[in-house]
Amino acid sequence: MQYKKESLEKLLILIDVISKKDENEWFRNKLISKYCINNNLVENPVIEEIYEYCIKQIIAQQADKFYQDFKLDTIKDRLISDFIRMENFRRMDNFEDFCMALFQQIEGITNELATSEVKSIIEKDQNKGTHKIKDRETMEYVPQKLWQLVFNPNLKDEELQKKLSKPIHEWDFTERFKSILYVFFFNHKIYNYQDFLNIFFLGNELYQSRNLNHRGGTLSEKQKKTVEKVTSNSYKYYFKFLGFFEDFTTKINSNL
Repeated sequence: MQYKKESLEKLLILIDVISKKDENEWFRNKLISKYCINNNLVENPVIEEIYEYCIKQIIAQQADKFYQDFKLDTIKDRLISDFIRMENFRRMDNFEDFCMALFQQIEGITNELATSEVKSIIEKDQNKGTHKIKDRETMEYVPQKLWQLVFNPNLKDEELQKKLSKPIHEWDFTERFKSILYVFFFNHKIYNYQDFLNIFFLGNELYQSRNLNHRGGTLSEKQKKTVEKVTSNSYKYYFKFLGFFEDFTTKINSNL
């Protein structure tokens, strides 16, 4: 039987209406399971359009559910939009744009939380002991203070005071990010310095990878090594970054 184009277009509209209803989630899943297995069927433009629509709807639902209990309501719509972009890029195996979209969510949360109140906490706790590092000369572990964790540990006192005199939004991203980790992720207490480093290093690898799709610019040798490490193992870093992302958002939200 030959179907007219108009009839098929009406069918797509009907499927669109049906698929949007929550009680018909089984229908959406059935479409996907039926038409995504046989690649020959997906080549049909009508079937492909249905399939793509269903995938986009599922990703949108995942984004909504991921952020449904997130407490930063002022930026939730933007976070959901970036989540959808991130998942679409992952599905297309576009690692560069995936990193950008994921980082934009981390950056958005960090910037939203980087307030004068957070700066006051860093200032108040700046001399609080947080960790120990091994002295290269004595090979003994030497106590370090919070300001050495957040900023360059070799800053002179006048340089530190100059840094603290600036609004927090003028600090480097890594300084704001570390501040947010200290206040919200670790809830003002770092029991294990390595735990802090592990989460920070993953965030920093994402930070260095965010501009892979921006050509030009000069990278330091250290930055080049980080980017090469990530890009050469992108198939693993999809999962590493997503694990970091889930851990970061969950811990942050629980301490808001």
